[in-house]
Amino acid sequence: MRSVDTNVVVRLVVRDDDAQTRLADQVWDELVASGGVFLSKVVLVELTWVVRVSYGFDRATIAAALGRLIDVDGVVVEDAPAVRRALARFEHGAADFADYVILESSRAASALPVLTFD
Repeated sequence: MRSVDTNVVVRLVVRDDDAQTRLADQVWDELVASGGVFLSKVVLVELTWVVRVSYGFDRATIAAALGRLIDVDGVVVEDAPAVRRALARFEHGAADFADYVILESSRAASALPVLTFD
């Protein structure tokens, strides 16, 4: 299993640079076929920020893209149950995906409430 950084995943989702998109597709397909791709929570949080801020994706589009990524056979997501709960809350909530990841990670660690200025 190998990991990919946010910039590779952004190319898979945004597809705005032909050369990098081809490389990202090739690497992704090879990794999935040869043992899997590991997606960390940080990569997923960064991805949501980049596509929202830099590309103007709305909440529904971001949630759909994340869902497609984490549902691929051969993809292993760090703390998958917490990420899936965070994604479900993000899809219908008002907070950023990062806030929901923090909440669900804290819940899994029995470390509630989360103290915040938000």
